[in-house]
Amino acid sequence: MSGRVTRWPLVFVALATVIGLAVADGGDERESASAPPVTTSEAPGPDAEGGVWYCAEGTSRPGEFADHSVIVANPTGAAVAASVSVFPVTPVGRVSPSALPEEVLLNVPARSQAFLRLAEVVESQYTAALVEIDSGLAVVEQRVQGPTGFDVVPCATRSSSVWHFAAGSTRRDARLIFTLFNPFPDRAVVKFSFFTEEGIREPQALRGVLVPAQSLVVVNATDLVPRFSSVSTTVETLAGRVVAGRLQLFDGTEGLEGLTAGPGVPEARPQWVFPTGPGDPGVVEHIVLYNPSDQVAAADISIRSDASDPSELLAPFDVSVPPQQQVALVFGDVGTYPLPPVSFAYGAAGLPVEGTGFWVAVQVYNGVPIVVERVAAAPAASPPAGVASTAGSSAAALRYLVAGNRAEGSEVALVVVNPSPDSIAQVTVSKIADGRIAPITQLDPREVAPHSRLVVPVDRLVDGDSYALLVEASQPVVVSRTLAAQSGTGLTSGLSIPFDSLPLDPSAF
Repeated sequence: MSGRVTRWPLVFVALATVIGLAVADGGDERESASAPPVTTSEAPGPDAEGGVWYCAEGTSRPGEFADHSVIVANPTGAAVAASVSVFPVTPVGRVSPSALPEEVLLNVPARSQAFLRLAEVVESQYTAALVEIDSGLAVVEQRVQGPTGFDVVPCATRSSSVWHFAAGSTRRDARLIFTLFNPFPDRAVVKFSFFTEEGIREPQALRGVLVPAQSLVVVNATDLVPRFSSVSTTVETLAGRVVAGRLQLFDGTEGLEGLTAGPGVPEARPQWVFPTGPGDPGVVEHIVLYNPSDQVAAADISIRSDASDPSELLAPFDVSVPPQQQVALVFGDVGTYPLPPVSFAYGAAGLPVEGTGFWVAVQVYNGVPIVVERVAAAPAASPPAGVASTAGSSAAALRYLVAGNRAEGSEVALVVVNPSPDSIAQVTVSKIADGRIAPITQLDPREVAPHSRLVVPVDRLVDGDSYALLVEASQPVVVSRTLAAQSGTGLTSGLSIPFDSLPLDPSAF
């Protein structure tokens, strides 16, 4: 943990928690009264007095598989204060929380990051954190780490009445855990629906899960819908609201070892972009398309290769996604990641030019929105081993802040996609650490051509073991970050946190 942490007296903690939740609750009311946010995680921006972040996917007890930390990155020239309320898990079926949250005040110096390991505040099998910051420019990510790997993902900035998860597995070597975080003053009730190759599964025990006010409840889907190779999930609130997240673990007994975490997708959308692909040798790619509706979704898939030869450019192709089902686009397969049955899998191994990077755009053209995730997987026998699962982006922005980059023992890379079909984007990447913000001079800045991408091997261009990154562009771009362990197990690849995001232009692809 870095930054100064001050423990607050218990009475003041309870009062501050009530006040803070009222502020968060009021913020959500304002949110629902305006246009819905485009992304799950977005920085409030310079005009906001502060921000509220929900970090709910991790463990905080010795010997568990996803040790939970939060990271606050402050790009401004003044110190900011982050109030962190840490919630222990409440057993399923209880009508009240197990305990009041413990609260600490985390001071984040100017142009720096601060880390808080939640086990230092609360010892619980699972924990969640509500982070309230007095700056709209600071951002919060969470890191989970255990024997099977690590993941670093943005915390959520909104609640929702529905959450979707396109990818997932409950096969023999997997654990699929869902977190239900309700820091609000009213109780919530949620319902789970699992979509498998054998149809919909709605276990009786999960048709009305009570989530008490100011609590975290965890559901182990592996015990209730066991032995399905590939599962898509929808969590629907029947009363109240929650922030729903997922922890997926593979233990290595079937050749795949890894850990992936993060909040779900609160809204199906007609367009998704994935900046990354493929990774290091041995890392295979899958795009999982999930249709939670009762109508067929028809989508165009565009694969944009990094190849400069126009003859190597690939034509878009169609994919049909049946109602309440998932299909997978498979860019190679080493037999380790659990995929849908053959009838719902599209082989795409021969589409990109071998050895050439690419990015993917998914565009629904018949008006039926879907949820799309990218999965990167590498077998335990070939470092970097691991698994990473993340939703695509349905938005672009001029600025992104990327926290939690620990270069020690890891390769760090940024990928910047310019979705414009006709305009060049000028991109600058700056390192934020130790009170300084400095552009990476080797980029100075870099042009990204229309429908192209820029890959930045950050760990080779900057010094230091821990830093945030600021990405600025002359026109809206999509940005992702990849961390890969140089040895052992550890792979994370997900979207970065935007400021002032804008919906993607449907006519751009």
